[in-house]
Amino acid sequence: MQRRLSDTESDDLVHRYRAGESINGLARELGLHRTTVINHLDRAGVARRRTARKMTDKSVARAAAQYLAGAPLTIVAKEFGVHPRTLAKELRRAGTPLRPRPGRVC
Repeated sequence: MQRRLSDTESDDLVHRYRAGESINGLARELGLHRTTVINHLDRAGVARRRTARKMTDKSVARAAAQYLAGAPLTIVAKEFGVHPRTLAKELRRAGTPLRPRPGRVC
């Protein structure tokens, strides 16, 4: 069932986004799809924030060195304060070959 926001709820959504809350966080809390949140922001003329890169080239190089030395992806990611998927994406972007995850068929 589709949920419609009142004008007050939509205004609150816009205010909270401008105050720094994320689209995904707002969608989860309000029980909406993230696209619905984006549509409300677009209709209100709100410029969306760009997603900032979580790691620098220098930190990716340091993480890659640790990973290539045998450290598990999850441990390296934790050390750099990022999610393992974020680190994997950054390592792939840098051309670092990734090891298959245990229990996964390649």
